[in-house]
Amino acid sequence: MNALRWMLGLIAALFAGGYVALVLMANAFRRSVGASANGPLFIVLPVLGIALLLAAILFPSNKPLLHGAALAAVGLAGFCLWQIFRDGAAPLWFAVVYLAAWFVFYGLAAWRVAQQP
Repeated sequence: MNALRWMLGLIAALFAGGYVALVLMANAFRRSVGASANGPLFIVLPVLGIALLLAAILFPSNKPLLHGAALAAVGLAGFCLWQIFRDGAAPLWFAVVYLAAWFVFYGLAAWRVAQQP
């Protein structure tokens, strides 16, 4: 369980930083060719969702946080699939695989039965 937590936590931190960097570079490119930049919600909402997932990984005993992060994960999966099918953003399949692994962690953390001594 700890290895899964470390793996998911590191990937979430790297993904959030990479996502912000790519969106900022894409906005600079879009402005250079005269197109409008992506809105701030396009940047902020996925990063907030990833931060919520990371918080649930750091504090797995907090059940309301885990369930709230699960709702965020469903929203992030919908966002990723929307981007994949609308724009053909195939690298987001990695995010979908990450979210599937996060749901495995969620199932282990949220629904585990208390250990008997």
